[in-house]
Amino acid sequence: MNLFSAILYIRVFKVWLLLGHICVDIPQAIGTMDYWWNLGLLSWQSVHRTPAYLLAPRPLCVQVQGLTHSQTRLCQRYFDHMPVISIGAKLGIYECQNQFKYRHWNCSSQNKATAFGPVTHTGSREASFAHAISAAGVVHALARSCKEARLHSCGCNKSDRPDQLHRDWIWGGCGDNIAYAYRFAKTFIDVREKEKSYPRHSEELARMLMNLHNNRAGRLAVYKHASVACKCHGVSGSCSLRTCWTQLSPFSRVGRYLRERYDNAIKRKLK
Repeated sequence: MNLFSAILYIRVFKVWLLLGHICVDIPQAIGTMDYWWNLGLLSWQSVHRTPAYLLAPRPLCVQVQGLTHSQTRLCQRYFDHMPVISIGAKLGIYECQNQFKYRHWNCSSQNKATAFGPVTHTGSREASFAHAISAAGVVHALARSCKEARLHSCGCNKSDRPDQLHRDWIWGGCGDNIAYAYRFAKTFIDVREKEKSYPRHSEELARMLMNLHNNRAGRLAVYKHASVACKCHGVSGSCSLRTCWTQLSPFSRVGRYLRERYDNAIKRKLK
């Protein structure tokens, strides 16, 4: 079986693996969060109205709890990306709730300040899905925002013309920039797992490998389900000519695909 054909979850020594959180010792820190995806619970519009943002937006990054040191630096460097990452995280949370609404675990949390609940602190299938759907949400949101010119460092998709595209059709519409979104999501999300070094055969190393695997599974799900969309041109709607571009699949389709991978997740033990 291909390594990334299913979500992977690891349970080492059959113990719960508690994730620590970074608490920034700054008054009036924004949010009470222990993980980056809790940005989906934060109203970025309200942040934009705070006096701290109006005076100095980038230093505001250190007040957002749930970001590691490296993620905070990325926030400062790419501050315009943060509202989009928040939208992507929110997309992941909502789609998780949609996919599991009739199941015992429905992605909800009794603590309104945290997403997904305490199951994400374990080496479980639920934690695996949370990582995958959150990473997918960020890729989806970034790709669309690039297309809509909402970010300074990216624009429309510039991928090569697909080989199977009809030779008379034009490749050049403004497509969703999945390539950029994939790279940035990988950088921003995976850096959290790579900041620390863990001993071989340790529980922490197993969780790190599990999280990296499932982050990639989520990113690949968006990439895999992208398609080619075309617009017809021609006299009286004859569609003799078409302009085509890369288009994201509806996120519900990505969520359904990842939920199927959740149902077939592989349990691994680090040796």
